[in-house]
Amino acid sequence: MKILSPSEIKVSGTRTLGLDPERFDIFSIEAFAAGLRRVAGFLCPCPQRVLVQAVAKPLQELIAPTAELLEVVEDTLEAMIAYGDLLDELEVGALDRSNRSRLIYAAPPSFVSRQGGSVFLLGIAPDRTSALLEKLERRIVYRNHVRQLIPEPGEDLQNELTRHGLSELSTHVWLKQAPPDEASADLLKRIHSKLRENVGPISELTILNFEKPVNHYRRRWEPAKDQSGLFVARRPQSYGNDLWCYVQLERGVPVRLIDFPVDGGGSRGCDEAWRVQMAIDATRGTPQHFRVLDSDWPHRTVEFYSPVPSWASRHWDFVGEPIKQLGSLFAYRFTATEIAEEIDFMKRRLWLKEVL
Repeated sequence: MKILSPSEIKVSGTRTLGLDPERFDIFSIEAFAAGLRRVAGFLCPCPQRVLVQAVAKPLQELIAPTAELLEVVEDTLEAMIAYGDLLDELEVGALDRSNRSRLIYAAPPSFVSRQGGSVFLLGIAPDRTSALLEKLERRIVYRNHVRQLIPEPGEDLQNELTRHGLSELSTHVWLKQAPPDEASADLLKRIHSKLRENVGPISELTILNFEKPVNHYRRRWEPAKDQSGLFVARRPQSYGNDLWCYVQLERGVPVRLIDFPVDGGGSRGCDEAWRVQMAIDATRGTPQHFRVLDSDWPHRTVEFYSPVPSWASRHWDFVGEPIKQLGSLFAYRFTATEIAEEIDFMKRRLWLKEVL
């Protein structure tokens, strides 16, 4: 038996996750994503917080426990759900279908093809780091939460992956259908009309306070106390993920409320909630914003400071490249030929504002 040093544990842990310790640290986004895929293969279906704790707790033995570590793991998990490695779905098999919780499920191994022959890898193989043969697994390109395979000359990756049991998703299915263009005020008017009366007290209700600056998402969250107005909020349930909702408060007491997704179905509550918050900020004259950096010509890096719906982040996973960028919640790199179209997408679809 040998006692390993912290540095040896980091190297061993990185290698166990299927990553090269000479390229990735155990505290890299790529390692967090690999860890989440690994524990999801054992624990899903389960609430989000179970996966976050399963990855963060062992790492806290190597460093002093910090809120920042939990936040990064949570953000990585959110990116993986938006990407398609994991599914945020209503509980399957619940006896009371009218009161089902939302849980995280592991998506089956699959892939999406790009023009030129490269593929995005999706899903999780239970009890394994990858669903691929070792010769292909060694060629995976890891960028934050995204995994990609680049074909060698003359290679047909789509055919080879299909022969080994992976399902191919069309880009139309994977990219999801974005909601139609509409003015932010029109969206809020439609949501307001669906609020239900006579809600009553809700314990541990937290709200996304629109009066706080838009450039730090987490600091905008606070407990419902004596606030009045219409807020995006979250309310706990005994099992499963916290519920997203839209609530009218009078001195901290809910008087009207509707849960997201408003029309039910398979859409994610957080996707609707984040878009409604964008509409709130835009109509108040303090729109959420993004920043374009020219430091890596001929590419452009775009920094974001608040989460976006999964149909937007998945679109950017496809046309851009997720990167690490200190000082922002997340960031993407785009080619110079794509940046104008993507900026238009940000402004038109999400009502975001570019800042210098």
